[in-house]
Amino acid sequence: MSDEDAQGRFSAARRARRRVTTPPPPGSDPAPSSDPHGAEPARNRGTENDERLTADKPPHY
Repeated sequence: MSDEDAQGRFSAARRARRRVTTPPPPGSDPAPSSDPHGAEPARNRGTENDERLTADKPPHY
């Protein structure tokens, strides 16, 4: 193998990263709070729409 062939090939150790890494913007928090807008609102109960769904009938029925 000649020197040209060895230098022309890519080595896994020499490859650059495929994803760009950028520094964080000034003033950003590296460890943000879990929810900046407060607690998550309560979820709807699973049975809230049951009556509406059972009343809805497709037009071909």
